[in-house]
Amino acid sequence: MRDMKFFVLFLMFIILSSGCVYAQYEANIPEEMMNREYALKADSLGKKILAEKGSYSTGIDLFMRSATIYKRLGGETDPDYYGAMTLLAKCYMRNNQLQDAINVLCLLSDVYKKNAPVSEQYAIILDNLSFYYSMAGNSSKALEKSKEVLQICDQANLSKQDLMYILVHAAENYAAMKEYKEAIRSQLRALDLVHQLHGIGSEMYIEELKYLQQYYDWADEKNKAKNTAETIEKLEKPGGGVPSADELRTVKDCAYHRGDAYWCADYYINHKVSANKALEAGKYATAWCISTDELSLEIDECHTNYLADSPTEITAYICSCLIIGQTYEVKKLTRDMERLAMLWTVKHYQFNRDILVNKSSKLDKLVEYLENDTLEEKLIELFPDQ
Repeated sequence: MRDMKFFVLFLMFIILSSGCVYAQYEANIPEEMMNREYALKADSLGKKILAEKGSYSTGIDLFMRSATIYKRLGGETDPDYYGAMTLLAKCYMRNNQLQDAINVLCLLSDVYKKNAPVSEQYAIILDNLSFYYSMAGNSSKALEKSKEVLQICDQANLSKQDLMYILVHAAENYAAMKEYKEAIRSQLRALDLVHQLHGIGSEMYIEELKYLQQYYDWADEKNKAKNTAETIEKLEKPGGGVPSADELRTVKDCAYHRGDAYWCADYYINHKVSANKALEAGKYATAWCISTDELSLEIDECHTNYLADSPTEITAYICSCLIIGQTYEVKKLTRDMERLAMLWTVKHYQFNRDILVNKSSKLDKLVEYLENDTLEEKLIELFPDQ
């Protein structure tokens, strides 16, 4: 009988304790403020604090308030509640309160495990949890969460970007627990996504290659580590990440290599045309624009009037359009976007004019406007809305 009484008291303690843990992350909201308008204002201020790296303790209070309101009004499955709780955890992490960040995401993961166990949101919660556990030095728990998220990735409808980070974190967690074969497998999958999203010449791709080299070393795969080191050395040289345009034969090829195309366009725009492989980079970006179905370029008479005499600047304009199109995820650029592309083209011409054999008197005139800070106004006149 005495044992039963102890068990009941212990059970009540557990229930009350879990309630206290939950209540710790709720705010006392006056009834007159229990509305979405107030929650949205709190969210907005909290996001500003995160963006500007302000007072994270204030951010904690704001997101705690908005999360409480969203949950009270819309229930624990309200998407706004999910967002506020995720940002609350981020504020705790930024404020060096890692255990609180972990507790908040554990509470949130319980909600999604019960209501949407294969959702994108649940996958991201688990990945964030693995990251926070890793930051807290709990490698075994971090790997446990990584394994959980990897089990649902195929069904969770994740973006390539989210899956990339999940795989990178998983590789780190496997390596921390000395499971090097699995670390290598996850890192290779992550690198394929980095390639697709950012290109093989990108800083991110090179950085993740360095981790792969490290995992090969730890797994005692010395030849693969050596080959990876050689690849890194090649890519780190100017123009080392420019691939051959011959690989862009189909729409499917272009979809896979959109990151390479962006990187090549950026490389061309930001280097002298005499730089190593700059012309090849421009050729690659142009080939991508010709073969892709993701971008439809129209170079009308207004453009040809200024670009026809300068092939290097036609390429610069195409590269600019590619960057803007991918950045804003549009198939057809607006006139404002085309004017921005032309502005970048004039800057590219100005940057290269001293080494060009054939200069353009028309682009020279636009450079004068650029140097007088009147080019943007002039472009509105020269390239009117259609």
